[in-house]
Amino acid sequence: MGIGSKNASATPMVTAVGILLLVLTFLPFVYTLPYAVNMILQASSVVYIGAHLSIPGTQINVETGEEEEKPALETMSRRDVMKFPIMGSCVLFGLYVIFKLYKDLANMLLGLYFTGLGVLALAGLVAPFLQPFLPKTKKLTTLWDFEVPLLGQVQFNGVDVLSTILCSGVGYIYYTTHHWCTNNLFGVSFGIRGIELLSLGSYVNGGDIPDSALCVSGLCCCPATSQPLSPPFFMSSAILLAGLFIYDIFWVFGTDVMVTVAKSFQAPIKLVFPRDWSAPVGQQFSMLGLGDIVIPGLFIALLLRWDVNRQKAAGKHVSESCKVYFYAQFIAYILGLVTTVVFMTWYKTAQPALLYLVPAALGSSLVTALFKGEINELITMKEEEGEEAKDPKAVKKD
Repeated sequence: MGIGSKNASATPMVTAVGILLLVLTFLPFVYTLPYAVNMILQASSVVYIGAHLSIPGTQINVETGEEEEKPALETMSRRDVMKFPIMGSCVLFGLYVIFKLYKDLANMLLGLYFTGLGVLALAGLVAPFLQPFLPKTKKLTTLWDFEVPLLGQVQFNGVDVLSTILCSGVGYIYYTTHHWCTNNLFGVSFGIRGIELLSLGSYVNGGDIPDSALCVSGLCCCPATSQPLSPPFFMSSAILLAGLFIYDIFWVFGTDVMVTVAKSFQAPIKLVFPRDWSAPVGQQFSMLGLGDIVIPGLFIALLLRWDVNRQKAAGKHVSESCKVYFYAQFIAYILGLVTTVVFMTWYKTAQPALLYLVPAALGSSLVTALFKGEINELITMKEEEGEEAKDPKAVKKD
C-alpha cells in the first residue's frame, strides 16, 4: 500500500513528507543542495513515511470498495535475528570475491534482478495515486491470486499491472544508464516499502524465515514483498542492531570489502547524493546504504506502533503528542546521521553509519523509558498478534 488515500495510516503529515521527498529527489536537476543536508532530509523522510505506513489499521479494498484490516505482522524469531549479520557477512564476502573475478557478468545479472525488484517496489507506491484517475471497471479492480514457486502467494489487480508497466520505463532507464535519479527512485521505494512491509521470507502466513532471504537482506537491500515484518521483542531488535553494529564496523574499518562492493555493485541498494558536478568522475556523489535507513527504520517503526497501540488500548485519541518513543528515536536517528556526516567530513573517509546510529537508537529508547519509568515494559515489550497491545500502566492498575 502506498502513500495515497487508500491507506488509513497516510495522514496529511505523511503526505506532506512524501511531497518533500519527491522534491528532494528531483531538486539536484535545478539546484544542488549541500549533500549532507540532502542525505539527512531524504533518509529521515523515508524513515518517517515507512514507519507511519506500518501502523496497523484499515485500508480500502479496491475490488469491493470496503474497508478491511491491513495484513497482520509476521514476526521474526530470535534465531533469525542472530543469523542475520552472519548470513549477511557471508553474502557480502561472496560478492566481494565475485566482483574481483567476474565484475561485469555479476553486475549484468544482479542489476537485472534488482531492476525488476525496483520496478515492483516503485509500482507499489505509484498504484494508489494512479487508482483515482482510472475507471472502476471489473478488469482493473478484480484481484488475481497466484502461487509462484520460490515466492509464495502473489496478489495483484489491473491497477498494479498498469503501474508496473509505467514504472518499467524507469527500470529501462536505470538498467541502461544507471542514472543517479532513477537509482534514488528505486532506493527510496525499497526503503519505504521495506520499513512498511518488509518480509525476509517467502511465507505469506508466517513461519521461520528462509536463509536465502536473510542472505539477500544482509546486503541491505529491501525488495517489496507481500507480508509485513516486525521484530517481536525489544530485545530481539536490540540483538539485531548490536549484531549489525559489529558487522558494519568490521567490514568498513577492518577490510576494504564493504566499500569495494558498494562502489562495484551497480544496483539500487544505496541512495546517491550529488555534491559537485565539476568534480572528477567518481567524486561527484556521496552515498548512503539502504541498510543505514531500513535497519534503524524497522526499530523506529516498532516503537511507533507501540506508542500508537498503547494509546488505542487506553481508549485515547492518537495524536502526535502520544508518539513519545517514536520522536525520541526519530530525533536520535537524525543526530546519528549528523554525527556520521561530521566524522566522514573530518576524516575524509567512508564511515560505518551504524556505528553512530545504533547507539543513538538504543540509547534514546532506554533514556526515554528511564525518564518515563518504563524500562521493564520496554525490554519485555512485544507486539500482539490480532489485537492491540495493552497499555502497561493500565495492566498495573488491574
